[in-house]
Amino acid sequence: MNIYQLGVAVKDSEYLRRLAEYIRDSKLGEQWKIIAFTHAEACKQYIQQGYKLDVLAAQPDLLAEVKPAVPKLPVIALVHKLGESGEEHELHQYQPLPQLLQRLSEIHAQAAPLAGQAAAVADEPSEGARVLSVYSSSGGTGKTALALHLTHAASIHRFRTFYLNLERWNSSEAWLGTYAGKEVMEGVRGTTKHEGLSELLYSLKTQPAQAAKWLLEHRKRDARLGGDYLAVCTNLEDRLTLCEEDAGLLIEAISASGQYDLIIVDLDSDLEGMHIGLFEKSHRILWLMNDSASARLKQSMVLRYGEQKWNGRFNKLLSKIIYVHKETIRDELARNAQEIGQHASRLQLPEIADWRGAGNVQLLSSPLYRAAADQLFKQLFLEGAGAVAER
Repeated sequence: MNIYQLGVAVKDSEYLRRLAEYIRDSKLGEQWKIIAFTHAEACKQYIQQGYKLDVLAAQPDLLAEVKPAVPKLPVIALVHKLGESGEEHELHQYQPLPQLLQRLSEIHAQAAPLAGQAAAVADEPSEGARVLSVYSSSGGTGKTALALHLTHAASIHRFRTFYLNLERWNSSEAWLGTYAGKEVMEGVRGTTKHEGLSELLYSLKTQPAQAAKWLLEHRKRDARLGGDYLAVCTNLEDRLTLCEEDAGLLIEAISASGQYDLIIVDLDSDLEGMHIGLFEKSHRILWLMNDSASARLKQSMVLRYGEQKWNGRFNKLLSKIIYVHKETIRDELARNAQEIGQHASRLQLPEIADWRGAGNVQLLSSPLYRAAADQLFKQLFLEGAGAVAER
């Protein structure tokens, strides 16, 4: 994972101290390392000695001195009033630090793909974000709970993660505490409609080259989750008509932003072309299992349908599937998974009674579930495939 070098040149040493402490103690410390300067000459010497910066934010007078020495480096003027520096990128110096760092990250992400910046970015070529899909053939198995808790676990282990909910009926905002109700969804006057998935899909179709930039400007971040996500579709028809090509473009736009190591896709229980396309783009597919007779029957039917509908294309996906089950599941279910050539996770997710039928579910409210999700994440990404599952 890349750690980016943020150069900040301001004359106020106390400001630099507070900024450095904030970055160190926040999740941003996983992404940025700050190099502070109070004089232009010190900044120029640092660069001339061969040390790397990925972006430089500086007060206008200091920036004017340093800029000739770094013609290819993305620069941002820290100003008191927008327009006072004449630079392409300006930010108010004295604004809440979370907003300041978010905009710095966005500007860096927009500038990073420029050809002239090759010397200022990491030497290793990016392989793009890995994709993890969370799926089940039955509703109510806890897909969204698992996907969100895995996103949180990823942030703990310093993975920059994007949570992408592609359920027909997106329930994630209930977990995140951002659900605003019927009025916002219908756009009643006096409420705020947050641009999200619908608008990104429109951008992909009308200005595909600008889609990654649009994403970085409109993504939302949840501090508890430790990851980014998009607001739900403002036009529900956009999700209902989402096709395989559109879903693939969404993944490509998120990955192309260069801001993420992992994309966690939260899917519904259908099996359509969109699902198959996303499974093909996924490195792993977590399939949640339910121990009820009807759920087992649905699972068998979905597997049969996938083989009949997509034949060899579907069969190639089977090796990616890892079955995850609840503590109450019967042993024969795991054996059945082995019989059809699938991985069966050694980890069982706990059943959290307080989440069943609750009016308000709370993200990260169960230490037991958080621990199980963290262990599953480590099995998937930190301990190797052999630790994830057993044949």
